[in-house]
Parts: sequence; structure tokens; C-alpha cells
Amino acid sequence: MQDQLLRLAKRVLAETEVSSVLAVAMDQLVEISKAERGMIILFDKLGNGIFETARNLDKKDVKNPEFEVSRTIIDKVKTNRRPLCFRNALEEPLIQKSKSVIRLQILSVMCLPLAHEGDFFGVVYLDNRTMRGIFTPQIFDIVGSFADFISMSAHNALKLKGKEQRILGLESDLRSKYQFNEIISHNPKMMKILKLVSQVANSEAIITIHGESGTGKELIARAIHFNSSRSSKPFIPINCGALPESLLESEFFGHVKGAFTGAINGKAGWFETAKGGTIFLDEVGEMTSALQVKLLRVLQTGEYSRVGSREIQQADVRVLTATNQNLLEHVNEGKFRNDLYYRLNVIDIELPPLRERKDDILVLAKHFINIYGKKCKKNNLRLSREAEACLLAFDYPGNIRELENAVQRSVTLAEENVITPQHLPASMVQNRRVLGTSKEFSSLTEAKRSAAEQAEREFVIDCLRAVKGGVRKAAKMAGIDASNFHKIMKKHEIDATSFKT
Repeated sequence: MQDQLLRLAKRVLAETEVSSVLAVAMDQLVEISKAERGMIILFDKLGNGIFETARNLDKKDVKNPEFEVSRTIIDKVKTNRRPLCFRNALEEPLIQKSKSVIRLQILSVMCLPLAHEGDFFGVVYLDNRTMRGIFTPQIFDIVGSFADFISMSAHNALKLKGKEQRILGLESDLRSKYQFNEIISHNPKMMKILKLVSQVANSEAIITIHGESGTGKELIARAIHFNSSRSSKPFIPINCGALPESLLESEFFGHVKGAFTGAINGKAGWFETAKGGTIFLDEVGEMTSALQVKLLRVLQTGEYSRVGSREIQQADVRVLTATNQNLLEHVNEGKFRNDLYYRLNVIDIELPPLRERKDDILVLAKHFINIYGKKCKKNNLRLSREAEACLLAFDYPGNIRELENAVQRSVTLAEENVITPQHLPASMVQNRRVLGTSKEFSSLTEAKRSAAEQAEREFVIDCLRAVKGGVRKAAKMAGIDASNFHKIMKKHEIDATSFKT
């Protein structure tokens, strides 16, 4: 018996597809039990029966199984989660009055639950309408033990199927999220850019995206990828200024075991990981001279090698780049290779800062209110006219990222369904006051103080913008110590991360 059970278990556990698991299991069950008919029913989360597989039923029965088996027996097992086995169902007090048992003239019948780790999800049903008592205690024990293996295998297959469906769903969501019509803008400049991007998305051309920090360079890069023929393959974003120089080459191209101290195992680089997909090189202007040479070779020849290896590998990726710097100035200053610059500068896209997209500010703000309102379970939030005026008057040195942060803050703080200036960062409200008329101030002294505050704020922002959010560097540029610089930032509610890539 144990050898037979082991053989059965191996066969069913070798399957990974739900349909295959059930088909193999059903074949084995009918064979070992000598049942006239057999079927496996799976239930959805609502408890509704889903017919999956059956044996020894004609085509009509396959389409309409609920009319050809005893629903009474199945429902009892489903409710009690316990197996049933009868020598003669027509004589069993528990079910002998069942219409389905009488109509089908069922004699021998056995029904067992399918459950794994406390999760009940189906039943195995076997019957015979011509012979009594064919399901002996020995057969019942074998089928019961086999049902445990069926449960395990089917449960794992269902989980795998669920994961695959979730992955497909996430991929679908990603594609939907990064469709060009999902990028919010009413601005004529942006509309022209989106038209250009849609034209070049499905090409293999290298695209360089220029724009200040927070203008949405990565969003555009993702939209290009997910609207291209490479959309089903990886999108790998890389910040060229975020990794130490010593690690960059290994991260880009991978390394073999023993290539350098600490290289205990070999590792695939980004170009290998992104095979068939897209690599997005953000802040490409920060790339070291040595890495510029390596990248140029890949772009020219389509070949690269892992660190420590002479084996040539073929690169199958599309390269997109982005920068908030003037690369041509870097070329003239000798900081960026002339040949690499022209290799990257095939199609150039310049994203306008938010201050040049005034017609998009409220549209974007309402979009973010909707997103964070759902997360905070605050529906029907809206901006007051005063809050709208504050948002429209602001300069947004941190661009869309700064607007999003401000909206997230305001949604979190709003207690009713209206966002007012008191929920916005103080800097946005102060900016509105400075731009207003002198009637808003009680005295000339107050007006001067407010103007001085605004000038201080703008000076700090200029320093942070110049050094891409590095607080210590910005403090040094401003000529004050980092501690005092932090205090000024806190006073004006300035977030240094808004200026980082």
C-alpha cells in the first residue's frame, strides 16, 4: 500500500499546472478506486463550486455536472469538512431521501474534502451506480491519503497560478499607468513633448531627457519603455551619481568570481539583468571618465565583458539617459567625453519646470489629492480658492515632486473636506503674501520683514538647487555653518530631497 501511495504521490506532485494536477489525480483516483465516475470540484472564495475535471462522463455531463452527481453529498462534505463513504447511498438514513441520490440511483459513493494548511478549497467525489460496497476500508484509506497529496499539489498550483495572475495584473497596471494618455498635462509644451515621445517610443534610438530635478524625467523614461516593443522585459533605472566609483563598473557590467577583493561569487551586471529591456541612466553627467569610456564601447559595438573576464557578451538593451545639467558645457570643460555626448544626443527632450506649466498646477494638485485622499480614506477633498491661489503663486523650485509633497501634507492635515492655506507648507502661504498688495500687511515694517523672509528662503533654495540638495555643500556656499542652515530650512519648511535626483 505504501509503495502504491508513494507512486501516486510522485505523479501528482510532479505537476505544477492546476489543470494537470487535477487531470492526473482524477485518472489515478478512478483507477485505484474502481469508481464508475469521478470528479474534482474546486470552490471559489464565495464557496461557489467550480467544475474542474471529471472522468467517465459524456460531453453533456462535463458541461452540466451539477445535474449528474449528488449535490446533497457534496454540500454535506463542503459544510462539515469531513469525508463521507457509503456502501449503499439509497439505504443511508442521512441521504436516502435526497432527490439526486434517488434520481441517479447511486449505490457506492465516497466524497472527501481537499484542504491544505487549514485552507479548504474543494472536494473529491467518486461513485458507482451499479455496484454496492466497492469502496472498501482499504480503498478509503488509500484514497484519503492520496487526497492529502492532491490537496498539497493543487493548493501549491493554485498559489502559483494566483501569483502569475497577480504578476500579469501588475504588469498590466504598469502598462496602463505609463500610457501617454495617463501623463497629466494641459500645457502646450508638454503636449508637444508627449507627441514626440509617442513617435520615438517604439524605435531603438537613444533618448536623452533634460530637466530640473522633480520635473518627471523618470516618468517619461518609463512611459517610453512601456510603450515600446521591449515593454515585457525589465526596466532598470540607475542613478549614476548615487554609487561609489569603485562599484560602478561592477554594477554596470557584472564581475566574475575572484575579480577583486570581496568578489566571492560571480554577479550579473545591469546590462545583463536588463537583457531585452531598457536601461535608464539618470544623471548621466555624473558618470566617471573611466565609465564613460566603457559605456561608449557598449554603445558603439554592442559588446561588454564582466569585470575580471575576457569573455565578450552581447548587449541587448535600449539606453535612455537623463540629466539636470548642461552636458555641452561639461564637454567644453573637459568633464564629459565629446564622442559620448554625440552618441547619446540622438533625440533630445527638454522637460519644462513646473513654474512654466502654470496651467498644470491645479490639475496635478487635484490628481495628487485623489491619490492621497484614497490612501488616507478621505473622499471628496477639494481645494479652497485661497489654497488654489497659494499653489498658483508658488515658484516650485522642487517642481512636481515639491507640489506632490505639499499636497500629501495637506491631505494628511485636512480634518474636513476642504484644504485651506493652513494645511499647506508655510513657505507657499508666505510666498502668496509677498506677491500680494501692501494692504495685506499691517505696517511697512511687517512688509519689509516678510520680503526679507522670502528673500532668505529663495537664497537657501538657490544654494540647494546648485548642489542638488547637498545640505553641507549648500551651507558652505551660503557662508554659514550647517547647523544654522538646517534651522533656516526648517523655518521655511524646505525639503532638501526635493532637489536631489
